Amino acid sequence: MKKNLFLFLLFVPIFVLSAQLKTDFETVRITYETSVNGKAHEGVNSIMEISDNWVKISRQYVKENPDTPLQCTYLDFNKNEEIKTARLKNGNEFYTSRTFTINDKLEFLPETETIAGYLCKKAKTVINSNTMEIWYTTNLGVKGSMQPGVAIPDGVVLKVIRNGQSEEKAIKIELINESYNLKPSLTGDALSAPAFNYRIQQSQVLSYNVFSNQSIYFRDIPKVTQLNNTEVMQFANGSIVLKKVKLPEDNKKYSIFAELAQHSEGDAYDRTGSIFIIPTDKKQTFFDGLLKGKEALPQYKDKNGDSYEGITVTPDYLPPLELMRFYTSFGVKGYNHIQVADYNWPDSVVFKQEITDYAKLLKNEVWVGAWIGNYAKDGHNISLKIKYYPMGDRSEKEVYPLFTTTNIMEMAGQAYPAGLFRNDSLIVGHFHGRRSKDLVNWEYLGGTMKELPGWVIPKLNEIFMDGTRLITYTPWREDCGSYRELNPASGNFANGLSSSDLSRSGWCPGTVSYPVFIHIGDVKAGEHQLKVAIPVGDPEGSSLSYWCISGVLVGDKK
Repeated sequence: MKKNLFLFLLFVPIFVLSAQLKTDFETVRITYETSVNGKAHEGVNSIMEISDNWVKISRQYVKENPDTPLQCTYLDFNKNEEIKTARLKNGNEFYTSRTFTINDKLEFLPETETIAGYLCKKAKTVINSNTMEIWYTTNLGVKGSMQPGVAIPDGVVLKVIRNGQSEEKAIKIELINESYNLKPSLTGDALSAPAFNYRIQQSQVLSYNVFSNQSIYFRDIPKVTQLNNTEVMQFANGSIVLKKVKLPEDNKKYSIFAELAQHSEGDAYDRTGSIFIIPTDKKQTFFDGLLKGKEALPQYKDKNGDSYEGITVTPDYLPPLELMRFYTSFGVKGYNHIQVADYNWPDSVVFKQEITDYAKLLKNEVWVGAWIGNYAKDGHNISLKIKYYPMGDRSEKEVYPLFTTTNIMEMAGQAYPAGLFRNDSLIVGHFHGRRSKDLVNWEYLGGTMKELPGWVIPKLNEIFMDGTRLITYTPWREDCGSYRELNPASGNFANGLSSSDLSRSGWCPGTVSYPVFIHIGDVKAGEHQLKVAIPVGDPEGSSLSYWCISGVLVGDKK
């Protein structure tokens, strides 16, 4: 009797183990739900199928987006290989592959949890500074993970928690008595993993080339007398380039960026640059000045009677709208032969700035221009793209350019605003109120003053509307030394600093200028007056100090 009892107890563990290992199926299909901070993310689930040592992972959307690339991930446990495939909306197909190691870099922990009826073990790892908690079961007798290629345990993953917040958890497990052929048919381009990911990420981005390797310089060139709707045109001795660009008809679902690459073709100095558009919905436009000369533009006079061409809005004229203000570095690429210890100069400076606030003016046909103020025969080279990134619906804002003292036609004689702020304040006396915010770009440029260059002296900027001061602001950048590696031709001083290191009034060589957002609030419809006051010092010899500023009213119309 004792002998029989002993045999019975011996067989119990074997019987229980056999009951847990589910082997009466050919395929496993698992549905996962994603949640963030305990709240389910509705609209998409992950589906993992396992059959004959192959795993297929796909996404199931409640509402399909035809623009979204169709992606699948496969795990081949015969070779420990991960394969990713993709097909774009246009039918383009491509794939990538890499190997993986089971249990690689996993820390196994003693906790257990039952998920969807299966006892799971816990493992943990850190991937790119993200802590991953992985719950997996060995009771299905197969392997699979919806975290492909990394942190794959010897079992089936049923839950992953990322940084204690994001969770992907099995909510349904189906055992199917049929074998599926999950091995992918690989067609299209074989790519590296980075190239595969980049093509996916960029597949829904709308990119419009405005200028490609376009030279900007100062030379004696023929004057343009009529607009060309298809070719790049150059004005002001080659310092301005202009092109009509066909942009999307509808851009409400996109965030919009200007992306500019610039390098020197011979000019060693830091220069002011602008990317702008020319509004064409008024009787007069900036084209009048470009084609006929600065005298054809509306004249703004200060209290001393000095004239400045085309800088403010009038009932019949809108000034150019600056999309991006940028400052070239000291001679990147053109002067990369200058050697400074511990610096490896890049081939260009890339400026990238969001311009979504101006979306209303960035659709259909638009005249886009670029200007770099220089007097070099071999000046600069630029490539400009306007990119639209899908971001979901947004409301369209009203856009109304008010002023720009940036003398884009500098090389065609457009007046420097040197005396404008020294003698007077800029007053804009014609614009209509909206529920709005005023987007203002303040930049201080200049030559020399008695003790220090004007651009290294902080200056208070004040803006008033209808006699009430809206804001006081001192533009100042103390981070210019962060961009030393973009400035090979920057002069080096005996004290260890370089010219490009010096703090400046709102700008640094090799950077964009930051726009300043000024909230106005509810504004009654009707006539309003805007006033800008900035202190400016007197000229020093032939050197001038002046401010290049631009203001755009952006907001919601009531």
